[in-house]
Amino acid sequence: MDLRRAGAIVLSIVATALRLCAIAMCAITVVLCFSGLSARLNMVGFVIDLSRAIPAVIAGYGVITTPFGGVFRLDFALVAAVLFLLDYVCCRASRTLRL
Repeated sequence: MDLRRAGAIVLSIVATALRLCAIAMCAITVVLCFSGLSARLNMVGFVIDLSRAIPAVIAGYGVITTPFGGVFRLDFALVAAVLFLLDYVCCRASRTLRL
């Protein structure tokens, strides 16, 4: 019983970390849509490093210019969606272990 509870706690911590990473990816995706904002925040080096960390299959996929002078990065949005999906799976598994 205690092992199941410990597993549930670990899964909820992992789910929270995944959710925070997904929210950060969403925020980065929105900031990159505005060229002035991303230039002011000096995010170029960070975005390049983040692009290298994304799997090569989707890295650079769906880069679309926006009317605001920036770019919409579909690859970042897809990574955020996958992180939210993994968060959901971890939350469901955590609830199942608690029952």
